Amino acid sequence: MNKILFSTTSFDTIDNGPALFANLIYNELLENESIDFRVITENLNAKLEKRAGIYRLNLNQTKLNSFFYQFIRIFIYHKEAKRIQNNFNYNVLVYNNAFTGYLSALNFKKPVIVMINDYNRIDLINRGFGFNKNYFKNLLLFYLEKKAALNADRVIVNSKFLKDQIHKMYNIPLSKIKILYKGIKISNYKFKLREHYGDLIHVLFVKGGYQNGGFYDLIEALKLLGVSKFKLTVIGPREIDLPIIKKEVINMGIENFEIKGSTHPDDLKKYFNSADIFCVPSHKEALGVANMEALASGLPVISTNVGGIPEVLDYGNCGWMVEPNNSNALAKAIKECIQNDELRINKSKLGYQHVQQFNTDNLIDNFLNILKEVKS
Repeated sequence: MNKILFSTTSFDTIDNGPALFANLIYNELLENESIDFRVITENLNAKLEKRAGIYRLNLNQTKLNSFFYQFIRIFIYHKEAKRIQNNFNYNVLVYNNAFTGYLSALNFKKPVIVMINDYNRIDLINRGFGFNKNYFKNLLLFYLEKKAALNADRVIVNSKFLKDQIHKMYNIPLSKIKILYKGIKISNYKFKLREHYGDLIHVLFVKGGYQNGGFYDLIEALKLLGVSKFKLTVIGPREIDLPIIKKEVINMGIENFEIKGSTHPDDLKKYFNSADIFCVPSHKEALGVANMEALASGLPVISTNVGGIPEVLDYGNCGWMVEPNNSNALAKAIKECIQNDELRINKSKLGYQHVQQFNTDNLIDNFLNILKEVKS
């Protein structure tokens, strides 16, 4: 039997790609008789924490330890992985966050795989020196992520773009870096073409990091087009940021809007079903799973040509892509999407065909094939 130990800092709070991936893998492999799949995490709902194959870490972030919390995790997760090894002789250890696996990658004789899900630390280094504590913290995380990747048996990334970035910045052989496109269960989404639009256009924006998601570019573009034509729904930002976003929307003159924080993927589906346009004009994005969800729902997608987004949108065949930080170009793309029914429908149809490759069935098979290459 294949025995896999999977470490993830996020699990029950599904507000990011890595947490969604952890849940998909767990749910798909739990009933697989040929695989014993177990999870280490600190993020469990207390009412549901007695679930098969999950080890809960007693870790709590406080005001006193918040600055060092990510570094504390490295020691705690490594220690727990060593303890579990005594009674669960796993074949391979996978870290959903690369730098958390730093100590295990350096010290374990068993195969260790680390996943790099974004290029935040690489982007920080590329932008140059900053004289503040957060810069130095992220500089150290950059170093730990690099060392973990160099010492791990494999590095999993979620796009061709990210593979090139990791190869270039961390000097890791391309053969060691494996692409695993994050995916969605397409059958869970209802595909519906937006053949005609009414007088009010419902625009959906889903992104936790709303500023990097191009939120301000979007509301500026809607202002250029005439805000009275649109209803705007914003989902995903932290609760503390919601009043700020609401204020900005009101200041732009948008009267018809809905602002929500982190929302469970199951609850998100109704927004994908009811919206007219999906628009997250990201400034940076390693892949963009929300764009996949929109394609699976038949939603026209308007985004930017950064990071892994072109791979999801088939380099513009399945949606509109503009330069980031360009509200004029974004407004032009939104206008074309609204006015050109034939083009919109064609892109949506192509998008539904293209998104099939990101179905979870392919995701599971590809993940297991990567593990087979390195298992002891």
